[in-house]
Amino acid sequence: MEPTLTTQEITRLQTLQRILGGYLTQQAAAYELGLSVRHVHRLLGRLRDGGVTAMASRRRCKAPNNQIDATTCQRILERCRSDYLGFGPTFLAQTLAQHDKIRVSREWLRRLLIENDLWKSKRRKRNLHPLRERRPRFGELMQMDGSPHDWFEGRAPECTLLLTVDDATSRICSARFDPTETTDGYFRLTRSHIERYGRFLAAYPDKHSIFRYSGQSVASDVTTQYQRACNELDVELICANSPQAKGRVERANRTLQDRLVKAMRLAGICDMVAANAFLPGFLEEHNAQFAHEPTCSDDAHRSATGFDLDYILCRRKERVITKNLMFQISDNIYALTDTYSKRNIVTGARVELRIHTDGRMTGHHGSHELSVQCLGKRVRNAPIVGAKELNAQIDRRLPNPRKAHKPALNHPWN
Repeated sequence: MEPTLTTQEITRLQTLQRILGGYLTQQAAAYELGLSVRHVHRLLGRLRDGGVTAMASRRRCKAPNNQIDATTCQRILERCRSDYLGFGPTFLAQTLAQHDKIRVSREWLRRLLIENDLWKSKRRKRNLHPLRERRPRFGELMQMDGSPHDWFEGRAPECTLLLTVDDATSRICSARFDPTETTDGYFRLTRSHIERYGRFLAAYPDKHSIFRYSGQSVASDVTTQYQRACNELDVELICANSPQAKGRVERANRTLQDRLVKAMRLAGICDMVAANAFLPGFLEEHNAQFAHEPTCSDDAHRSATGFDLDYILCRRKERVITKNLMFQISDNIYALTDTYSKRNIVTGARVELRIHTDGRMTGHHGSHELSVQCLGKRVRNAPIVGAKELNAQIDRRLPNPRKAHKPALNHPWN
């Protein structure tokens, strides 16, 4: 059975036949075919000796020289069904080269995973939002967000990854795992960033109540604890109107939910303490691969010298002291126990309380630090509830409490 010629081989055959017929020179044929004169001379020799069938490629039906052997292919599939389950082609190629010393192309892995039903290509949505130009300098704008996710794949309870991403470079500057998004968590995150880089110019989080009270107008004087801290650090706090507005940190979250989860699985990490210790090394490799160079080489971070971070990055409350030198916070009763309080604080005096990120609470009266002791929770008297409100009172105690219905002003009960 004679081999079938491809379109390119048929074109070469016709050109060579024109040379043999005396209608074309070898130099003109080489220029027309995009080959060297020497190679055209070789092709003419093959055509004279072997005829038309000699024009077919000699590599046809032969295995390529760079073909992956069956043993290596089987080893890759075994790893993909165990430790590397769920890895995409790009991340899988990098992991195989790093951990198994197997270097294969991303495209070959993509075809292999699809053929064995180990991966499906994801259709990307069209980007309907115009891209905003990056800020020119590193440290001008820090996008902040928290990403609740099953980071340990069931090996530990779900938690939240808090992180800051620089707008100019897409560099993840600081990150930490916390049980949930809290003011203390963002205080710890901000402190780690400032201690390493300095004070950034502006923060760009979402409209979470940590950063902005719900329904708060622009002219409102009511500020959250994080707003107050930003004002004292001379950092402008700007809230994004949508997730797409802070797309760089959202994109980082999506990447980490894929790569970080798998990296912690390979490292055998099963708790937040170990995960927080693992993060710096992982982020260093991540930034080396994904971070961009800023347009301007100047660093916009400012020095934190002269700023008391212990005083600024803590929750501060003010309470009126009773005659027993006691006060209450969230149903917990506290008392001032030091000698200064007993001698100098009178009934009705106002004391500033500082709740630090490590859980410590300290009281302050002027320049004096006071000793605070928790006495326990407040004991509430049994409520007196009428028949009309009884069902609503009980519903609030259910695992999924229903919202209390408030009758309209023209309701007969009113």
